[in-house]
Amino acid sequence: MALRSFDIDAPRWDQSTFMGRLKHFFNITDCRTAILPDSRLDEAKALRITYLHGPIQVMMVGVFLVFMVPAACSLFPQRCSMAVSKLEPDLRDSIRSQYGDAVQHVYFNKGL
Repeated sequence: MALRSFDIDAPRWDQSTFMGRLKHFFNITDCRTAILPDSRLDEAKALRITYLHGPIQVMMVGVFLVFMVPAACSLFPQRCSMAVSKLEPDLRDSIRSQYGDAVQHVYFNKGL
């Protein structure tokens, strides 16, 4: 017995005939949903949606970390300068004792 390949998108019955379309309709339609109240159907939809929130959020965070952090680092300058007079007193005295008044600004990397 040869196995046919299964195609989930292809209907099992001929769609050019009324009976084929009818069989296809009853095959894919769950008739029990007609007797359920709308609140139960809404609960089922919400359950499906909340089940997907976790994986979707993890994927989005991963995409943002992989693509947006390097883009932000390339768009915004990472090198910054500050006047020596605005530094803490201990650090300012240390720089002035080593270099005198020749150094007016210090440069640093902002980092992430």
